Amino acid sequence: MLKRTKSRWFARGKPRTPESIASVAAFTAWRLALESIKRMRRAQFEIAADAQYFAYLRDYLIFLIHLADRLAALRYTPEQRVAFTTAMCRRIAELQAENQARLLGDDEAAIRRGFIDAFNEQADDYATLDFAAAGPHFDFARYCAHRLLDAASAQDRAWLIDQIVSIEAPEAVDTLRQVIDNLFATSEAPA
Repeated sequence: MLKRTKSRWFARGKPRTPESIASVAAFTAWRLALESIKRMRRAQFEIAADAQYFAYLRDYLIFLIHLADRLAALRYTPEQRVAFTTAMCRRIAELQAENQARLLGDDEAAIRRGFIDAFNEQADDYATLDFAAAGPHFDFARYCAHRLLDAASAQDRAWLIDQIVSIEAPEAVDTLRQVIDNLFATSEAPA
């Protein structure tokens, strides 16, 4: 779990745009994905610092964006929700593109487009999965785990789903929910 992350606005009571909240949520999601890779490596999963690393990041980050989108849907109008999710997806695509281009030498614009295309491709599937006010249903995390199987090495495939569903997804859900809840709470007018 992330030890430190921005989860509240210090200038309380100021209205915040969906894009400003999405920016913080995107940075939190990025850190959650990096922390997930560290935990996976500590659990003896083999994630090499190459294309496999970024494939894992991409699908895990897409899971986190869809999670944040569902949390935002509980508070926003449909138009605000679209603005929030679009801003979050674009920011994370930029982070992925910057890092992948720097480490692997790939084309930054192509990475960004590929990330957004993958997000849109998975959106129809995530839209069919259950999500209640209490949080995502089991199938939400299981879908993420199945997407990550493509990024897993052969020896890790048997255990990856359990690791994602039992450890990685619940930690991410708890942290991202807390961050988004606090950001919304501290951006509202004081009582």
